[in-house]
Amino acid sequence: MSIGKNTQKRSLSRRQFLIGSTLAGAGIAGGALAGCAPASQGGAPASESAAASAEHEIFDLDSKSMTQGTWSWSTPPEDIPEGDIAETAKCDVLVIGAGLAGCCAAIAAAEEGARVIVVEKSPTDTVCGRGLDIAAFHTKKQQELVAEGLMEEPDYRQLIRRWIYWAQGRVKEPLLWEWSRKSGACFDWLADLVEPKDLTTYVWDGYYKGPDYTEYPVTHAFYITGTEEQTFNFTFYGEDNTFGNIVLMPRLYEVLADKGVDLRWSQKCVRLLRDGDGPIAGAVTESDDGALTRYEAGSVVIAAGDYGSNKEMIQCYAPFQNFSTDMYVYIPPEANQGELHQQAMWVGAAMQKSEPHASVTHLDFGAASYGFLHVNGLGQRFKNEDVNTQSKSITKAFQPTKQAYTIYDANGLAEVKRQVDAGIGGGLQWGQLTQRIGGEYSLEAQQAVLEGEVEQGLTFESDTLEGLAEQIGCDPAVFVATVERYNELCVQGDDVDFGKRAEILAPIVQPPFYAGHLQACLLTMCGGLRQDLECRVLDIDDQPIEGLYVAGSSAGDFFGAGDYPTFVAGIGHGRCVTFGRMAGINAAGGNAHEQIPSIDI
Repeated sequence: MSIGKNTQKRSLSRRQFLIGSTLAGAGIAGGALAGCAPASQGGAPASESAAASAEHEIFDLDSKSMTQGTWSWSTPPEDIPEGDIAETAKCDVLVIGAGLAGCCAAIAAAEEGARVIVVEKSPTDTVCGRGLDIAAFHTKKQQELVAEGLMEEPDYRQLIRRWIYWAQGRVKEPLLWEWSRKSGACFDWLADLVEPKDLTTYVWDGYYKGPDYTEYPVTHAFYITGTEEQTFNFTFYGEDNTFGNIVLMPRLYEVLADKGVDLRWSQKCVRLLRDGDGPIAGAVTESDDGALTRYEAGSVVIAAGDYGSNKEMIQCYAPFQNFSTDMYVYIPPEANQGELHQQAMWVGAAMQKSEPHASVTHLDFGAASYGFLHVNGLGQRFKNEDVNTQSKSITKAFQPTKQAYTIYDANGLAEVKRQVDAGIGGGLQWGQLTQRIGGEYSLEAQQAVLEGEVEQGLTFESDTLEGLAEQIGCDPAVFVATVERYNELCVQGDDVDFGKRAEILAPIVQPPFYAGHLQACLLTMCGGLRQDLECRVLDIDDQPIEGLYVAGSSAGDFFGAGDYPTFVAGIGHGRCVTFGRMAGINAAGGNAHEQIPSIDI
């Protein structure tokens, strides 16, 4: 038996942690292949239809098999010989993955009195998390801000209705409603766990406030108490980490220790254990030195993240993503390969029915996009720029070279501040990452961001439009004509070409001129294992597999229509907290639906 070794990178910069780490380019061999299912379900009897799906092009909903090719995971590997097992450990609940969802599941299970072991394939000096945003409804922090007159709570019912509309109905609606009712209580539970460890929360005020992609003030983040100046003037180019999951996760590891949870690093899960159609019996992991450990567990929670670092799985479940993505990013680098999706399918689990899978694709690793003139690699305007970062990441892929730039002048950043302060602009890569409700947009911090981008070659600067065109590699005559046309529209206050709102039109006239390089970064693939309201993993007949639970980005059915609802910024981490806690309670024999308070929606 040959089992791959863990080769995780062990050091991360501040910018890499909060955004991601640049990986290989987007190319992958093969045509656009849609729909896939395992050829067999190792450990459980393989159906004839599933076996056939690995050999023939099939789209057969009755047999629950959908595939147009054979994938590397289609045939499960041979069973691990008993003699290869070096150690056996026992627990009530085994959690696979020490990210946000896994920690919440483990803590919740321990609070139920269960003996809990968490296994994580990363080394001990790697924090398993990324980003900062955590969405939740009707939290204590939101209620404080409402009492102070600083915000109004959204219409949560309409928000979920809009989410369903955004997803074109390709979601399990009960999951959305359950999350909406319990997310506030679960976030408050998390905040109470880490408040004694010097973490404070804020609600983000930099969200997009335009008419079509309107976002909501539901996005929370943690920061170290007493570091307000550093946190709320964040530029990516400082040295100290004061906010986000990079400060949250180490404190959650402390909470795990406080609760008596056994957290084991450098333990890569290589098999889930199941005898035929019986309950899940545990898992087998491999350490860095190749030693195999069998964990015998009453239940298993899969919280191992997504498959965003696995281009073959992306080609299977969302092929356009490989075409549109400029870079693949995750923390820890290259960690999320989808192994637990595959291992779950080997024992009878099914992936969600809706394809293509949604993704979190933002312009995170290039320059800030703002709402200015956007041009393609030929120097031509190609879109209404008054949209969210997700939309910008996708539409630029349709351009001749897939390149795009945001163009502004010396007055540009002051114009952004005017728009954000007036409540007519904002959002990811437009507003500021750590602008809190009750605070304000920091022009000084944004100027530091611009200077850093210029130094790193993410943004180009020139005293002439012709010089700027040469730097981005397009015909100066075409580029200058594009800018002149845009300035005409700004002067007349009516964008007859693309329909952008008059109140955010800003001419490009005062040197120096800037061109920020926009790059589409894949952060997370949001499709995953089929689940029910109890966070149990389902098989191809939609029946729960006894003892197997899922939470976080490993879970499916929560997003639809190939897109991520940025108007609920932080919803990915939000479901990690809510469903992580629910999965942990249920896996330990509790009843999360009854035990976690709900709000009326």
